Amino acid sequence: MKIGARTFKTGLVVALTVLLADLLEAKIGVVNFNIIPGIAAITAIIAMQPTVKGSLQTFKNRLIATFVGAIMVSILALTIGLNALYLGLGSIAIILICLQLKLSESIRFAIVTFVALGVYHNSFDLMQVVYRVSGILIGLVVSTGLNVIFMPPDYTEDLKAQINDLRLKFECLYRAVINDMLRDKNVEKEIIKDKRQTIRDELDDTRDILSLLMDDVFLTRESRSKKKLFLKKYRRSINAIQSNLERLTALHRSIIFMAGEPQYSGIRQDLYEHLEYLLNLHKNIYDYIALNKVYQKVEETIDTEKTREKIVEIIKVDNRECIFEFYNIYVEAMRINEKLEQLIDEFEL
Repeated sequence: MKIGARTFKTGLVVALTVLLADLLEAKIGVVNFNIIPGIAAITAIIAMQPTVKGSLQTFKNRLIATFVGAIMVSILALTIGLNALYLGLGSIAIILICLQLKLSESIRFAIVTFVALGVYHNSFDLMQVVYRVSGILIGLVVSTGLNVIFMPPDYTEDLKAQINDLRLKFECLYRAVINDMLRDKNVEKEIIKDKRQTIRDELDDTRDILSLLMDDVFLTRESRSKKKLFLKKYRRSINAIQSNLERLTALHRSIIFMAGEPQYSGIRQDLYEHLEYLLNLHKNIYDYIALNKVYQKVEETIDTEKTREKIVEIIKVDNRECIFEFYNIYVEAMRINEKLEQLIDEFEL
């Protein structure tokens, strides 16, 4: 079992936060407050974010939320007092204040702070509020500091792994579709539909990881321009699969309705070989993009222009709609090829 950086950092954050909170209790000589390390550790865990930018934004928002909760509990304690009813009313007031300050994501944090400080109403002391707020601040500072300085999250390898998983699913579907060119019985439409939906879901997951990288585009150690170029390339590799998935859907429809008579087996074979070439080209491009393999150029075995001319000649003789599907297959193949050529240019292969 592999321990990831985030798992390791979580353990380190908890240990360091509790240690500092214990030192704070020892320093102020009120060790019976041992609630402080617990509050600090919980705060640190909640404050951890998957990106550096997210950590900094969370630190700012939750710092404000901490003071909102602390000020509210102090006002209630020094005026009408603290009990279950007033804590409930105070929570409502905090929600309204946070919404007004556009801190909707920190509402729960502010209420947790408020309740953590307010439940000790029987012996409420302003210094207790200060001590407990100090524990919360320790948690915020430790989690944010470690996330920014120590092992800042980098999702580059996660993105490549996700792209590789995505392309494998796409290539599996592609293979199933083009094999229908030479089969008497086509793959069930529902099977193709399910695989297509799986790929669409995978596209969403891949874009989620890309967005995490884009969040930290200005905070990584790489130069801004280099990072933006990197993300632009990988975004296009994701978009290319989405675009070619639509082409593949249209291509499969044409394969289902194309003419199946024996005299057209030659043109079907030519189109199949061209589509096979595109699949191999796709594999080699994404092996480079996702797996850092050396790009291997693929040689085309079919003269696509001659194939187009053959299709035109067939249409002149037999103008049934099922014959036009050969031309539609050719056009969709050209569109897929265009996207792959764009990736070759983008990655300078």
